[in-house]
Amino acid sequence: MQQVKSQSIVARIFMAFILVAFFAVAGAFGQPDSGMRFEIPYGFNVGSKAMPAGTYTFRLDESMLKVQSGTASAMALSNVIARLNGPAELIRDGCLVFDKSDAGLTLSEVWIPGKDGLLVHAVAKGHNRVVLAGTTINPDRSYPGKAAYNLTCAKCHGEKGEGVPAAEKFFKVSIPRLNSADVQGKTDAELKDLIAQGSQAMPPVEVDEAGFRHRLPQQDVDAVIAYVRTLKQ
Repeated sequence: MQQVKSQSIVARIFMAFILVAFFAVAGAFGQPDSGMRFEIPYGFNVGSKAMPAGTYTFRLDESMLKVQSGTASAMALSNVIARLNGPAELIRDGCLVFDKSDAGLTLSEVWIPGKDGLLVHAVAKGHNRVVLAGTTINPDRSYPGKAAYNLTCAKCHGEKGEGVPAAEKFFKVSIPRLNSADVQGKTDAELKDLIAQGSQAMPPVEVDEAGFRHRLPQQDVDAVIAYVRTLKQ
């Protein structure tokens, strides 16, 4: 009787081990990658398929890369040719690499944070490339308002919104004082439009992260505006 009980316990432990192993393997190989999202300001090609400018989600499902627009109006699949090793500290937010030719921009490499790079298009050496860093890849990543302001606005507008004379002289423009009644009187929507679209005297606001320049994610735009409000005279 004791031997039967021992065999039963061993069998249960063995079955539990099999179930754990099964679900671990299924989780590793049977589920698509969580993906990342990019705002791409220009048209590009995935293989031979043309994709318009827009917001795209990139997901790895086994050996296939799925590229889908935020509106689901454009979607493409691409085989992964090879895995690439690279400086992870430079792509902590992810990035895309495009091959540039007379035919336009073709998606070449996709770098997913914490993973190897994915080579999806290969051409001969000596070609030009365009690198795009993610803007909303990690929606949980955000800077405090003051930090985002110092990274983007302070070099021209000053630490407290008072303006930087050297910047005015260099760009040959009159830089608006962010602590002035004129700027503070603008709505949040108007300020968001200026940050995202720029004006005749100011380009859209960008941030340089690990050597890659890209526009501010929306959460950082909101944080900058909230900080600018604290500069009111």
